Amino acid sequence: MKEFIHRLLKNPALAIEIIIATLLITILSLALPLYTIQILNRYVSYGFHGTLITLTMGMLIAILLQLGFRILRTKMACAVNQGPNDQLSLEVLTIITQAKSEPLDQFSKPRIQEALNSVQTIQNSYDAQNLNALMDAPFSLLFIAATYLLSPLLAGVALVSILIGLFTGWLSIRKSQQNSEQLLMESSKHRNLNYSAVNALDTVRAFSASIFLHHLWQDQLLKISTLQKKLTVTKELSQTLTLSGSSLTNVLLYAVGASLVVKGDLTVGALIGANILAGRASQNITRLVSTGYLLSKAKNAFKEIALMRRLPLEPSAGSSVRVYKGQIEFQDVGFAYPNTAHPVFESVTLNIQPGKAMAVYGRNGTGKTTLAKLLVGLLEPRRGSILADNVNLQQLAWPWWRKQVIYMPQEPTFINGTIRENILFMNPNLEEAVLNNILRATDLKPFLDQTPNGLETPITDNGRNLPLGIRRRLSLARGLVTNGQLVVLDEPTDAMDETGIKAVYQIMNDLMKANKTIIVLSNDPKILRGASLILNLNVKPKPELTYPSIPAPNGG
Repeated sequence: MKEFIHRLLKNPALAIEIIIATLLITILSLALPLYTIQILNRYVSYGFHGTLITLTMGMLIAILLQLGFRILRTKMACAVNQGPNDQLSLEVLTIITQAKSEPLDQFSKPRIQEALNSVQTIQNSYDAQNLNALMDAPFSLLFIAATYLLSPLLAGVALVSILIGLFTGWLSIRKSQQNSEQLLMESSKHRNLNYSAVNALDTVRAFSASIFLHHLWQDQLLKISTLQKKLTVTKELSQTLTLSGSSLTNVLLYAVGASLVVKGDLTVGALIGANILAGRASQNITRLVSTGYLLSKAKNAFKEIALMRRLPLEPSAGSSVRVYKGQIEFQDVGFAYPNTAHPVFESVTLNIQPGKAMAVYGRNGTGKTTLAKLLVGLLEPRRGSILADNVNLQQLAWPWWRKQVIYMPQEPTFINGTIRENILFMNPNLEEAVLNNILRATDLKPFLDQTPNGLETPITDNGRNLPLGIRRRLSLARGLVTNGQLVVLDEPTDAMDETGIKAVYQIMNDLMKANKTIIVLSNDPKILRGASLILNLNVKPKPELTYPSIPAPNGG
């Protein structure tokens, strides 16, 4: 409810127009009970056809006017909700795409998907139909007031019925909200399990993990089905009470009204008209309760998004260097992941001059990929600073900085789109001739020539269906399109065949000749022999930095 009010207050003029339209719709809705009263009291009593024609024409005009106002109000309600719904969708997308990597990694991928689904839930709840239902509810008092003019006693019966309906509806919404929160939590766990199983089907089959999965699956499904049953029972009970309450109201209205008719205090037409008025008021309240159910779901969705909103975002603005020459300096850099006993490394101090190459090696888990992510700005040092041409990376605009870097991650992932689109993210307007040179250099041409659509081949499942060697070639090509001055290659020869390894060596030699600054994270002996300085991450906590006396050409 508060969200609807907030949206209306954002556009006061439009809100006033919606209120006026709702008032006119409500007034025109009074035409039917008045028509019924007049038909029964005047036409039936006197049988003058002119009265019937006049009343019917007036009723038809009221119906057409009401239809027009309803259509107009719906369009205005759509306008009220469209902006906030679109803004919320873009906000969540911005959070997911621009949140700092380390805090975002604390959310599982299904949990992030849940946040995206929450946007859809909110959009479905805060729509024109529900806003109209919310606006109609307070105007139900006009129907009660009209009933009061016919019979104060019948108006009292109708009002009490509405208040009881509101109270029972509120209780059922509160009960269902508690169950919905538990169901959301259990469903999230179940989706996590589904996601895990789908992404590891070969593991499930090869290592007979199906028994383990079935056990967890059945336990989760039992909890979910129990909660769903509770929700269904609560909702069904609420609907039953609403229908029973409506029927009881009709019985009471006719019972009390009939006695008034017998006493001569009320006409038959007025009795039927009062019943129509009370029915309209009750209908609006029933719609309000149904809207309340949807808004309670939206409330849970807002809670999910609120957690995402707490994530710190990468700064959208920052400095840039007019011409980045390629110098990189570490000043007492240390890093440790949250909830770990020991740092990955600490006190790293080094200076790489433009055009030089540094090799970083170490066992698995010693921090090679962490160092690469620090250079690209995906992680931030726990202490110390990383400088590019004497400017702290934290002061630079990240979009600008990442265009200065040729980055090849160890585990490349892609967006579902074409191969061309994925390669050209950083430089969509790259000349075709330059792109073809990159494809030849990365040894992608043979693969693309064998695919029917070449560069227009769609990538699905984030590229997981492609061979690992091809994914790594695509990743290298994607990095090369920036033509950045700093080169960061994380295990560039890993999972490559002999042809791919030769292509990597040749690219590194070409980059050295182009006076690029190269940082390669690898245990490849040939790469280590070609470095100007070597960082050994096996030495803990402070890595060992050495300077080979006679560097050999990369690839030897």
